[in-house]
Amino acid sequence: FGSFKYSAKDLYEKGILLSIDQFSPHQFDKIDITISSNKPSIFTMEVFNNVLGITNHIASTDLHVEDLLQAQFENQASLSLFNGLAKVNIRLLLYHINQK
Repeated sequence: FGSFKYSAKDLYEKGILLSIDQFSPHQFDKIDITISSNKPSIFTMEVFNNVLGITNHIASTDLHVEDLLQAQFENQASLSLFNGLAKVNIRLLLYHINQK
């Protein structure tokens, strides 16, 4: 799979990212999200804030595809990540991951 870097704005416009606490969608162009995988079925998501040329690591979490599929099976539309900091659309996140 490798590692892919996206702007939060791009993921928001695709409907994958629903919200990030303490940030409005107008600020999403200053936030980067990296999705990477070195092991089958496990993805690491990291959030970085880029303000005034300084990059700050905000949060990271490991996502297990099995957990995402189980949540989708249970008809959950969204999932909170990073201890509630961000919310994503499960179906669209799974679709996006499977495209890579």
